[in-house]
Amino acid sequence: MNGLGGRVARVVALAAAGLWACVEPEAQPDADDLEAPSVEELRIDSGGQVQLSPGEGIGVAVEYAGEGRWSVETSCDTTLTALTCAYDLLVSTDELSPIAGYEGVALEEDDGLVALDAFAVSGEFLTGDDADGFGFTTSPGATVRVSALVYDLETGWGWSDDPRILSWFGNGGVHRGAPTNPVDLAPDRP
Repeated sequence: MNGLGGRVARVVALAAAGLWACVEPEAQPDADDLEAPSVEELRIDSGGQVQLSPGEGIGVAVEYAGEGRWSVETSCDTTLTALTCAYDLLVSTDELSPIAGYEGVALEEDDGLVALDAFAVSGEFLTGDDADGFGFTTSPGATVRVSALVYDLETGWGWSDDPRILSWFGNGGVHRGAPTNPVDLAPDRP
């Protein structure tokens, strides 16, 4: 294929290759097409208590005392593993129920607690063989969203949102492990 026929064949082949290179193989879906993961809403009993085992287990306990008073506490398995757990916690309410006040409980110098706005408090804790936590107050009966991340120090794989670390007292008993993380906790009464 010399001459004109060879040149035409090369031009056709180059044009076809150019068209193939311009076609996007699989378009990415628009952000509007993606569904947000669902967040389960569960009941939390007023006055119920969750007992963690500091030093012997990884966990985040959420309690509702009633009258809008909440507490969140972390524990780690440091006694068993000689490792420290790094937690990143977020509690938030809706725009009708501002967080009126918050206070750290048994926090050390490396722990941090800050209000992100009137409706959210964030805690960053390094928990060893003790317990770290905080309390906050919001509108009585308001639903609170709890999100808990723990850094996997053993493998170094990064932050985990494993819902099994969440515990609360609801429907008359302690629940260890939630169906989702974050989870919405709705008090049984104000």
